[in-house]
Amino acid sequence: MKKNLIFLLILSLSLVFIKPASAQEVFTVDPQPDLSNIQFQTESSNPVIENNSAPVIGVPALAQAVDLGIVVLNTTRFDFKKDEVAKGKKFKAFNNQFIFQIDKETFASDASLEMKELALGPQSIMAAPEGFQFASRIYEFNLVTAQEVTFAQPFWFSVRYLENDYFRKTMYYFDEQKLQWIGIESLVNNGLSKIVSKTNFKYAKVAILDDLNIMSEGVASWYKYKSCNCAASPDYPKGTKLKVTNVDNGKSIIVKVNDWGPDRSVHPNRVIDLDVVAFKQIAKKSAGLCKVKVELAEPVTAALK
Repeated sequence: MKKNLIFLLILSLSLVFIKPASAQEVFTVDPQPDLSNIQFQTESSNPVIENNSAPVIGVPALAQAVDLGIVVLNTTRFDFKKDEVAKGKKFKAFNNQFIFQIDKETFASDASLEMKELALGPQSIMAAPEGFQFASRIYEFNLVTAQEVTFAQPFWFSVRYLENDYFRKTMYYFDEQKLQWIGIESLVNNGLSKIVSKTNFKYAKVAILDDLNIMSEGVASWYKYKSCNCAASPDYPKGTKLKVTNVDNGKSIIVKVNDWGPDRSVHPNRVIDLDVVAFKQIAKKSAGLCKVKVELAEPVTAALK
């Protein structure tokens, strides 16, 4: 059975839209997504990140790896009747780190749901791609129905991330035929430190990955919002202080990130958006754009609330 996923969105308490990236892209975030206009990917259009032997971060060395180089840490199983499905069911596992939800009247059949918490062995082929690290445990779900059914609507699931910010994080699933981690369009509930997604499929291994790739040089634009030395960045969390230098004249400015942007799916060479007050200190406003170098002015310590 081919194990791949088509993922949709879920609206939650405090939301940030994250679009999955290819190996050449950085995630883009829209703080006010128009959910009605979002087009969801099919499997054939999913971006693919090449798998490699990059080290696994935060996973202890294991004496023995099995199958894909994974070890099952915990397993829980739920059995339920079709009348329970008609009312809707939410399954919480592993101290609420992983939640799977079936909405009302999604299907009519007795069923079982198995949920697993996984860890990787040192030589696992499921290691994070180069430039990425795991921001959560790996979880597996497997929904088995007693009868062959058609699902009326997708399932919800969510995974909690380990650090208290959504800094370059998004959901991925592991394609066991392609042996690749593939990005899933998802939403962040940063109030509960979790990322939520939807799926029409009954089986998957999923995890949150943290993109460590940062664009340091490119084009800066300006916008008028708070009229201060601030900026929008898709690479750094809110509260981060950055040094932005105009490479043509050497002028620099220290700015504080207070927003997300620019959208690199529209402007792939745009590294940062500066408030007009900051932009005018390193370039002429009438120019509209300037070539800049962006670097940390101090260590990243901000956590998003």
